[in-house]
Amino acid sequence: MDLFDMTLPALKALNLNPTILDHAEQPRTPTATQPHKTSHSKSHPPPVNPPPHLPDLAAAMKRLSHIPTLVLGVQSDVLFTVEQQREVADALRMAGNEHVSYYELGGVWGHDTFL
Repeated sequence: MDLFDMTLPALKALNLNPTILDHAEQPRTPTATQPHKTSHSKSHPPPVNPPPHLPDLAAAMKRLSHIPTLVLGVQSDVLFTVEQQREVADALRMAGNEHVSYYELGGVWGHDTFL
């Protein structure tokens, strides 16, 4: 599970093609310098210095750019940490998704908190 990687280079290495475009849409390569949309969460503003792999993750999520998405982070989750969940939300925004909501849940039940 620690090797899970959704970046575009990782998907291409598996011969997966996440860049199928709908309605003749032209691909837009996200970059770390593109502005973020405002976060729906006051506790998670856009990153000042995004990690270098974030544009690759955004490119892999391009197909989700028109799908409203809710990302939940759990503060005590050690399998999928809140930092990773924030990166997913940031990557979706970089991919052009303006309908991303990010929320963090408290609790001591780790990954099972959502239950």
